Amino acid sequence: MVQNEQLLIRKQADYLYQFLNISVIGFFLAISLFIFLLWDITAIRESLIKWYFFNLFILALRSISNVLYHSSFDRLQPASWIYLFVLGSCLNGILVAMLIFIVPEHNYLYFTYILLFLGIMTIATIPSLGIMRQAFFTYLVTIAIPVFIFYLNHFHEELLVHLYGYLLIFAFSSVSVQRFNSSLLAAFKLEITHQQLVTQLDNETNTRIHTQDELWKKTCELDELTTTMENKVKEKTNELEALAFYDTLTQLPNRNSFYNYLSRTLTRNKLTREPFALFFIDLDEFKSVNDTLGHDFGDMLLVEAASRLRTSTRVDDFIARISGDEFTIIVKHVDGKAHMATIAQNIINTISQPYLFHETRAFISCSIGIAIFPDDGENANTLLKFSDLAMYQAKENGKNAYNFYHYKLYEQKAKKFILVNELKTALKKNELYLVYQPQVHCHNETINSMEVLLRWRNKKIGLVPTDKFIPMAEESNLILELEEFVLKTALTQVKYWNQSSKQQYTVSINISGIHFQRRDFVQKLEKLLKQLDIDPNILEIELTESAVMKNTRKNIDKLLYLQSLGIKVAVDDFGTGYSSMSYLKQLPINTLKIDRSFIEGLPGNREDKAITQAIIVLAQQFNINTIAEGVETQQQLTFLKEIDCQMIQGYLYYKPLTAEEFETEFNIPSSSQIA
Repeated sequence: MVQNEQLLIRKQADYLYQFLNISVIGFFLAISLFIFLLWDITAIRESLIKWYFFNLFILALRSISNVLYHSSFDRLQPASWIYLFVLGSCLNGILVAMLIFIVPEHNYLYFTYILLFLGIMTIATIPSLGIMRQAFFTYLVTIAIPVFIFYLNHFHEELLVHLYGYLLIFAFSSVSVQRFNSSLLAAFKLEITHQQLVTQLDNETNTRIHTQDELWKKTCELDELTTTMENKVKEKTNELEALAFYDTLTQLPNRNSFYNYLSRTLTRNKLTREPFALFFIDLDEFKSVNDTLGHDFGDMLLVEAASRLRTSTRVDDFIARISGDEFTIIVKHVDGKAHMATIAQNIINTISQPYLFHETRAFISCSIGIAIFPDDGENANTLLKFSDLAMYQAKENGKNAYNFYHYKLYEQKAKKFILVNELKTALKKNELYLVYQPQVHCHNETINSMEVLLRWRNKKIGLVPTDKFIPMAEESNLILELEEFVLKTALTQVKYWNQSSKQQYTVSINISGIHFQRRDFVQKLEKLLKQLDIDPNILEIELTESAVMKNTRKNIDKLLYLQSLGIKVAVDDFGTGYSSMSYLKQLPINTLKIDRSFIEGLPGNREDKAITQAIIVLAQQFNINTIAEGVETQQQLTFLKEIDCQMIQGYLYYKPLTAEEFETEFNIPSSSQIA
């Protein structure tokens, strides 16, 4: 861009220079023609013609020297050479014509030349005019030598006079034109320098403006980017907040949000003492829905259950999902337990309605525990704990129900917690031991079998009833460890008795449904028999009716394999469950044990008599042995003999005996040395 501007300025300077030359040339041409036409003097015409041609030659040489001497910037254009020639010719012609016309005598002409020479020399002495000094020395060289030759050789005076005159005028005109050209070029250079500075300033200004524009643009982009980032940060913050305080499946508040809301509610209501209720809701048998219908169906059921909870509560009640199938509701404005019971029952009725997804129908219920502020507690953990206890009590009461917290629930829970902790260390403390209750044939009263029972005598609590610690062991999964202890100890004991006496005893050991349903139960039992070198024929396992009827097809395969090993199978507490006659004939069972609840009413209770007799008849039809449990009176024994019950077990004959008591009773050598 700067180069284009410099070229434009040069062109403008060249045009101005040409215009000035044309103007000056026109002026001198007019004067020269005027003089030429005014005086019709043949001598003058002839002289002027000679002078013009002479000037043509001289100025041509001068122009060539200018072209070779000057720089590219100062070099004259071809059109300027013509202007210079015409200008010099006009000046020389006018001066010669004037000198010839005014001073015809040669002496005056010499005098005039000398004056011009002195004037030029005077101008050349001015220090600031360097170009004039150059002209003076040029004139001195060009005129001094001819004058010196003239005085030595006496050449023709007219020729020499005209020669010196032309040389002088040529020098003067050349100096004038060169001076004018130099001044004009200096002005042009100054103008160009000025234009360059202006252009540079404009460029810098434009650069600054451009920079400011770019800066403003970048600022706008930065502002836009900042706004975008702020929006993204807000979105991510909202997402994180949603993840932190809301359940992604049901869109209900989660556990964190529940605790925050409960804490705020407690802070406010502690000041006003206004009561509120905390509902703890658990969906009954939800795990079975996941296991049978799949987790996708379970998720849809949870979403629908959450929606039903919203419709079953008031707008100002707070609903949260705190874990898989557990929900909580903070119910404000409590108007008494009757009001809370109405709300709870409404929730139960709504949740228990059928669920239909993809043409698959499912039914599910819920259990609700209720704790009330401030009666049941004044802090979050206490209220949540007590409502949870009340909910589990509702499940124990049959599920699909609600239950209010009562302080006795906490006492029971605390005792249970202590018992579980004590039970975990009972084996290490040698607090567990076995007792053996003989099973007697009704008709000949012989004994060849026994049932082994587990007992627990705690050093702090004393003897703990079996119906208390066995369910706790099943809940805490300690039952596996306990039953392995029973199997190993009892089989080792009975093996010793069989080796130490003439009698061959069979031992019946209770196996829980949890243990029996494990895939590796049969393999572990078979491995244990081999390790202890036990004959499988001396072992009978007792299973509850509910354990046998669960997963019947798989259980049949297990029972068949056990029988193939020689192990007998007994069904305990028969008649209290939901046995199917069609399955009963398929199950490989050796013994049915009639539950003590039917024996207690004998022989006076008609229903107990009918049920007991029906069980015995049924067992005889399938060639299955029968044992009556809990026989304590002679009347019971007489009736059982009448209906042909094969064996009895109860306090009428023997209570459960320790190993030492059993050995004493049946004259077996002591086994105290058995580890």
